[in-house]
Amino acid sequence: MNYKFLLLNFDKRANIIQLHLQFVVDNQNNNMALRTFVKVNGVNNLSDARYCAGMSVDQLGFNIEPEHANYTDAKAFNEISDWLSGVAYVAEIESENTAINEAISGYNVQAIQIENESQLDAATETGLSVIFKVDSLSNGQYIWNLYQDKLAYILVDLSESKLDELETQEYPMVVQGQIDDTNVDSLLENLEPKGIALVGGNEIRPGFKDFDALADILEALEIDDLD
Repeated sequence: MNYKFLLLNFDKRANIIQLHLQFVVDNQNNNMALRTFVKVNGVNNLSDARYCAGMSVDQLGFNIEPEHANYTDAKAFNEISDWLSGVAYVAEIESENTAINEAISGYNVQAIQIENESQLDAATETGLSVIFKVDSLSNGQYIWNLYQDKLAYILVDLSESKLDELETQEYPMVVQGQIDDTNVDSLLENLEPKGIALVGGNEIRPGFKDFDALADILEALEIDDLD
């Protein structure tokens, strides 16, 4: 696959025209895909969103809580999602005090991510897919055993775990934390997860973004020239 990044910035006196990052893909005879399911958490800008969609990421997560440092309001979310196609959106909720129905108003999302059992009923009543985030494989098994009929999968944060001591689990899990291009293959082989989750980041300035960390992992997962 051939691709390039175009970062254009034109300044003409008082009129400043900034063109957002464009991810240009040569689609001739190319059916690009990734070798596993990928979710990108904490997206807050068009640059990340367009890059990830262009790399065939499955889900993009946006934090929709106004008090959160990485909050994306409904207007900004819609401006971003209007540019994209072929990717699903996840409303990410961390606080147990967040009223889910109110929070998702104005967001055209396909899934809700929660971290508190007390919000599970409200999340499932929306009719959207529900993802539950935990901080260990054992907690993931506990939640899945109780609520598997209500959940799409468990998102497990491995940031505090010793990767070489982890074992395959009997529930659909997407793992995040400590993942890079040097260990992603061994992690997929040893844990056999449903997929992985990565984290978006802030733009350097509007339309300008360093994609090195994301790109290294996604390119390691890329399958070229599918028939």
